[in-house]
Amino acid sequence: MANELPENIAQTLERYRNPPNRLRSAQEILARYKLALETYKKICFTSGDVRDQKIATHAEIKMLGWVLGKPDKDVIRDIAAHSNRVIFPGQYQ
Repeated sequence: MANELPENIAQTLERYRNPPNRLRSAQEILARYKLALETYKKICFTSGDVRDQKIATHAEIKMLGWVLGKPDKDVIRDIAAHSNRVIFPGQYQ
């Protein structure tokens, strides 16, 4: 009996392992979008082999932008603004 967890801790652990499926609010999605852009910015300015992280974060930003209903051009502009790539006048307009 000493090895058993109290019921509320067991329930908390079960909820953590199997989170409930629920819709996210627009504010939560927008916050995650902005956080992903900041993460992308950090990755771009990191030295070393971060290609996989960069691709995964780029895909997440594109998906969140789609969920928010942003035009693809605006999402690409946001990504470019948070990267270390040079943006030429007239690009992504």
